[in-house]
Amino acid sequence: MTAQQKAAALRARKGGRPIAALTAYDYPTARLLDEAGVDVLLVGDSLGMVVLGFPDTTHVTLDHMLHHVAAVARAKPSALVIGDLPIHTYDTPQQALETARRLVAAGAEAVKLEGGIRQAEKVRAITSAGIPVIGHLGMLPQRVQEEGGYRKKGKTPEQADAIREGALALIAAGVCAIVFESIIPETARLLTASLSVPTIGIGCGEHTCDGEVAVVTDLLGSYPWFVPPFAKPEADVAAIIREAAARYVARVGG
Repeated sequence: MTAQQKAAALRARKGGRPIAALTAYDYPTARLLDEAGVDVLLVGDSLGMVVLGFPDTTHVTLDHMLHHVAAVARAKPSALVIGDLPIHTYDTPQQALETARRLVAAGAEAVKLEGGIRQAEKVRAITSAGIPVIGHLGMLPQRVQEEGGYRKKGKTPEQADAIREGALALIAAGVCAIVFESIIPETARLLTASLSVPTIGIGCGEHTCDGEVAVVTDLLGSYPWFVPPFAKPEADVAAIIREAAARYVARVGG
């Protein structure tokens, strides 16, 4: 399928079979996740922390993203490949479109950006060029420094209304889905029911959105130094790596 067909298929999942999305940052992981039947591979700027060792996503550059998008795209996955627009690479509609085009040239089939109403014109510039866009509302990691940390969103009617207004602006601009991050479950559930595009939750509780996205290192247990409270590891890869390396050291050392 073309990128546009994959994006249309994603949008058509609204209210249907839940969307299973995972982050991916390299070729072998992308292949394995795709073989497992994952619907969406998000090359997220979370790679700044779990791959590059930065304290948050605000240190991620476009060059970082291009490098990892290209690696994931080489797996030629059936899943939709989404690339994050890193901070300060979409400050204007023109810059947003140029950044999106570069990510697509590297292999992304859609792009994702953070924010609501003030991002609508940037979304419109990208979608008008035929590039699918996914929105991102709720807790916005690229604003963690200005907000002074990671906080739950949608706790008050005013916060919920602001998220809804942002979502409607993004939908009018042409997004095919919206990631909800760290929105309290009841608000996430109500917003999901009222919106016309799929919502993909992370840290919003189970079965509150049209699908879920998880950071792959959280799922695999391969980044044990920080595990978000909402993460549900399905494996303990860190322990396996330590044990394998220790056995290797013992074998080589005699």
